[in-house]
Amino acid sequence: MEQRRQQTYEERFLRAYERLEKPLFKLILLGFALILIGQMALSTAAGRQFLSATDRMEGQRANGVMPAAATEKSTANITIRSVEADAPLSKVWVKVNGVPSAAFQDEEVTVSVHQGDVVTVDTSELPGVYRFEVDHDNPGISYPVPGMLVEAMEGQLAEVGPIHFMK
Repeated sequence: MEQRRQQTYEERFLRAYERLEKPLFKLILLGFALILIGQMALSTAAGRQFLSATDRMEGQRANGVMPAAATEKSTANITIRSVEADAPLSKVWVKVNGVPSAAFQDEEVTVSVHQGDVVTVDTSELPGVYRFEVDHDNPGISYPVPGMLVEAMEGQLAEVGPIHFMK
């Protein structure tokens, strides 16, 4: 009777792995091909409509109700005042979303803002550095905070926004 020697762990593993190697490789190739096909389908409008529920529901109300943040038209006033008391501010403009809204006649200007508005202070016609304090008494505004300081250097705008309201 012929005696067979015991196989080592490594020999048993390699024999078992050889049986799994080809199906595992085919499975990996199939997964890669499915990812490529899915990505190509998502690059077309018809494919996105078929594969993505988000694209199908875009622009529709959720259960017929719009979220409160989307329906509210929150408006608030913010005040911007010069920190330098003796600064000549006649050529300084406060802009809301790039549109001039108010010019400094005194040491402060009050502008009306909405959610997401970007408020800037334009000192581009004046040389030097100017500092401004942003203030408001509206507890619904989360940014900018009252007392926030912004600075405008020569030819630059001091950006105050975007305005954020609490939800």
